[in-house]
Amino acid sequence: MRNLILAAAAFTLPSATPAMEPSRPIEWSIQRSGTAADARTVQLTIESRWNERSRSTWSNDRPIAELQGLSASQVAGPTAPVRFALVRDAGRLDCAGTAGRLTGHGTCRFTPDAGFGAFLSTSGIGQLGTQQAFSLTMSGAGRDLVAAMRSIDYARPTVDQLVALGIHGVTPEFVRGLAQSGYRLRSADDLVAFAIHGVDLEYIHEMAVIAPSLAHLSAKDLVSLRIHGLTPQYVRQMAGMGPGFANLSADDLVSFGIHGVKPELARTYAQYGDRALRPDDIVSMAIHGVTAQFIEGLAALGYRGLTAEELVSLSIHGVSTDYVGELQHAGMTKLSAEQLVRLRLAGFDPAPR
Repeated sequence: MRNLILAAAAFTLPSATPAMEPSRPIEWSIQRSGTAADARTVQLTIESRWNERSRSTWSNDRPIAELQGLSASQVAGPTAPVRFALVRDAGRLDCAGTAGRLTGHGTCRFTPDAGFGAFLSTSGIGQLGTQQAFSLTMSGAGRDLVAAMRSIDYARPTVDQLVALGIHGVTPEFVRGLAQSGYRLRSADDLVAFAIHGVDLEYIHEMAVIAPSLAHLSAKDLVSLRIHGLTPQYVRQMAGMGPGFANLSADDLVSFGIHGVKPELARTYAQYGDRALRPDDIVSMAIHGVTAQFIEGLAALGYRGLTAEELVSLSIHGVSTDYVGELQHAGMTKLSAEQLVRLRLAGFDPAPR
């Protein structure tokens, strides 16, 4: 998906009915792209205000060739007056000001493209407002995106949905790439959700090859996995723990993410626990504060083969490895997990007085 930066931006999607105009001149500025002194790519920032509650700042790297009438030599040379245009399907920005020494600034005038507005209207998408046309122009969303969605038989987007697709960087290549991978979302809103949460083609493909259960996840599941920070690297580690983890579901993984299950906990329990791993057992231990260090500490004291239920009970009732060590030092070396808990609940202190 194309890298689009909306810096310090506040957007209010307008109604398609009124032909809203900017409340003040649209401003542009140019800076070098990163630390490079190459003027063939610049960071272009466009700031606009449409009313007191609706303003936007678009800032991203653009090849200088996209800015018609502006050359790399003008940007890199001495400061002088410049004029250029940014032209897209939805409209054009005609800008004037000064540029040189890898910087520049000035103002722009925006003109919606009447032909594109008619195209959306005859396509059954709706009437295009001026601010909506501006957003589509800045994002580059146009006929290709509409055609890509139509070719894959998506539900026809509304004007506001098309604007949201553009704002969040959904491209025709992304739509087609999903289809080519055998993945088709149901609506424009699903595409927007994918873009917002970073569900891209690479993420989908990496998850699909980990386990058959992850090969055809729903849009909701993929977004939920991303929201809870489940990376392919983490999922691979968890899926490789054992047979019980080979076909983890999205719900299992989300539960891991919510409760902070670490691979080290599962790995240590598999080494010192009493039976094959079960996702519910690992979640229960994570919820109740059982850590890999706790399991290892108990194992060093001779407590191997404890069940998840026993480990949880020990943790809940404050039976620490220090407490178990004190009991053993006092000669109580063969207590069961249940007996350890009973002593703790009774307030028994093995330390000499």
